[in-house]
Amino acid sequence: MLRDRRGFTPHQNLKSASKRIRFGAGFTLVETLIAMAILTMIVASTFTIFRSSSSSWQKGETRSERYHNARIAIGKMSMEISQAVISERGLSKFIGSKDEISFISFVSRSSGVFGSAEIEYWLDKDDNLLMRNEDTEPDYDFSSQDYSDVLAEGISELEFSYYDGLSWNDSWNSDSAGGDSGTGVLPKAVRIKLKVEDKKGKESEIFEVITRLKTA
Repeated sequence: MLRDRRGFTPHQNLKSASKRIRFGAGFTLVETLIAMAILTMIVASTFTIFRSSSSSWQKGETRSERYHNARIAIGKMSMEISQAVISERGLSKFIGSKDEISFISFVSRSSGVFGSAEIEYWLDKDDNLLMRNEDTEPDYDFSSQDYSDVLAEGISELEFSYYDGLSWNDSWNSDSAGGDSGTGVLPKAVRIKLKVEDKKGKESEIFEVITRLKTA
């Protein structure tokens, strides 16, 4: 029987070579564990990054929607206050305090026709809601309203101030502002300030606008 210099037959040499190939092409247990650990860390890191990005995106969307609603609310308030009127008979009133305002303005009815209505804006401090009251049949004393609407959520502060042409005031009453004329006087302008906060009170932003009254 043929043998090589080491005394192995051709068949033994073939089996030895086959073992070397098989062992050389495989992984040891340690190598497998290391590879699994690396893969686990990559997957965990990817998931953490994805969750963080998703959370940031969701917070950004919520913040954007909240601020968008606040801008719409302050825009509506500004438009209606700018159209406030005082009647010649002195029936229409314009009464404002630091955190509430009541006046007569022109609003669009369901029929598309504009008509006068009593409008009130005030803050529900318990639930941080900006409220709007409307009465389409004015009684000129703001004693009753047809309905109340939530104009915006997440409003922690609502502040009005009134310009008489010389200085800003914390309140306004058209009757007393009219002096002896009996017709009442509107402020020249109204400053509106809103503070928007998230539910936890960690993030906030202040919106402010000055509205000039067209009929003042």
